Amino acid sequence: MTGANRTTLRNVLTADYSGLFKRLTRRLGSEDLAGDALQETFLRIEQMQNAPAVNSPKDYLFRIALNVATDRRRGEKRLLSMDAIDALLDIPDESPDAAAIVEGRQDIQALDLALAELPSRARQVFMAAVVRKMPDHEIAAQLGVSVRTVEIDLRNSLKHCAARLGRTLLRRSGGPRPK
Repeated sequence: MTGANRTTLRNVLTADYSGLFKRLTRRLGSEDLAGDALQETFLRIEQMQNAPAVNSPKDYLFRIALNVATDRRRGEKRLLSMDAIDALLDIPDESPDAAAIVEGRQDIQALDLALAELPSRARQVFMAAVVRKMPDHEIAAQLGVSVRTVEIDLRNSLKHCAARLGRTLLRRSGGPRPK
């Protein structure tokens, strides 16, 4: 577009800005979008280099502004809505708070003290069964005792630790621990 055509479009845009703004607002249903589209239209006119002469500058400017608004709406559809952003930011924080961390550390210290009070074999049975998740028969073979002895030591160790921690020991339903 020649400098004269660009100047003509710029002059028409500034002279009929309010008319174009009202027309765009009615068409788009948004004053904000209409204003943004007209500003972008002005910038596009300033960047134009070579284009054919325009017979109807107002219609041409209106069409540019509509195209700008359409492009913006398409771009906004790719973005998250405020509701979607709020939903993403409303993820509950499941990490423990400071009080829970302190309480957990105190429980560990109390468990350490309770385990220290146990006889050596009972402590070994507890660590193997509860911490390392070893089956009773492997613990029995490792310690050179019967499976029944392991079961009794584990039950007594659990009772002792539960009492020291002020917890209720829940009984398993049916039979010995799985092998």
